[in-house]
Amino acid sequence: MVWDIGFQDKIVYLVVGSAAVYLSFPLASSIKGLFSKAQSTETSFGCYEVACSSCEVKIDKNQKVLSKRK
Repeated sequence: MVWDIGFQDKIVYLVVGSAAVYLSFPLASSIKGLFSKAQSTETSFGCYEVACSSCEVKIDKNQKVLSKRK
C-alpha cells in the first residue's frame, strides 16, 4: 500500500501537533509553579490529622530485637 506524500505529511503533522499539545500542559504548569507566589497555607486533612495527633506510641520493653548482633 502506497500513500502519497501529502497524506503522509498530514499524518506526521497530526502526530507531532498532538505530542506538542500533550507536552505543553506539564511545561506550562512547571513554568507557572516557578514564577507564581508560594502559598503560605498548609493543606488540612481533617479528621485524619486529628486522629493521628491523639495517638500515643507505647514501647514494649519485653519485645525481642529482630536485628542480628555480632
